[in-house]
Amino acid sequence: MSKEAPKKIAPALPASSVLLIRDGRGGLEVLMIERAKTMRFAPGALVFPGGKVDESDFDVWRWQRYLDNPRKTLKDQAFRLASLRELYEETHILLGDTKKKGTAPKGIPFQKLLKTHGVRLHLDKMQPFAHWVTPETMPRRFDTYFYLVPDDGHLEDFDGEEAVSAKWLKPREILRDWETDKVPLMFPTRLNLMKLARSSTVAAAMQATRQQPVVRVLPRLKMKEGGVDLTIQKAAGYGVTKATLKELRVESGKS
Repeated sequence: MSKEAPKKIAPALPASSVLLIRDGRGGLEVLMIERAKTMRFAPGALVFPGGKVDESDFDVWRWQRYLDNPRKTLKDQAFRLASLRELYEETHILLGDTKKKGTAPKGIPFQKLLKTHGVRLHLDKMQPFAHWVTPETMPRRFDTYFYLVPDDGHLEDFDGEEAVSAKWLKPREILRDWETDKVPLMFPTRLNLMKLARSSTVAAAMQATRQQPVVRVLPRLKMKEGGVDLTIQKAAGYGVTKATLKELRVESGKS
């Protein structure tokens, strides 16, 4: 009797997201984008700007001239660059030192914009916030780093394709809306909002993040009668270890 060959685990593709925060009138705010309802994955969900890390993001030589400290190469530099590039591509926010503030012109490639505007990117100001990896049983997987970044007064916009809106929202209000089924959230998004909601100002959030080590979270997906369980380790520090049914429905694209 032959044994079944073990299923191959799909590689986790590098990805990154940015939690852009500011001090609003009523407290800490974070920039969120709403995914289009036509998207195959997590349609209509509120998410942080971000996406896949491109091969070009790993080319150190390509980006050194645009960094405020070009002699220092961070081990996660490609992930940080990718999150800033995705932020610009999805919301047209350009984070960096440039003479021109406000909404960046649409349609200009990220690297060309850096060169044209003489931008200097401050990767050192980006604080590692979280690290999530898609469960090994999933066919499409990502290895995603999340970064906490203070806003410097830019205006938001949106690309109109993957995202249909970009809004500054209070983490606690988003969580309340999620509890009353007003907004859909994915499991990592909700937990990262819970973590962010522990702070009431940008300064407090940055300090708390610097003091707390980032734990690599690899959720476990287990089949059970009538559905699945998605759990994470307690050591991740979120205070929650199990996804809810409505979060699983968001990620599967089912209402």
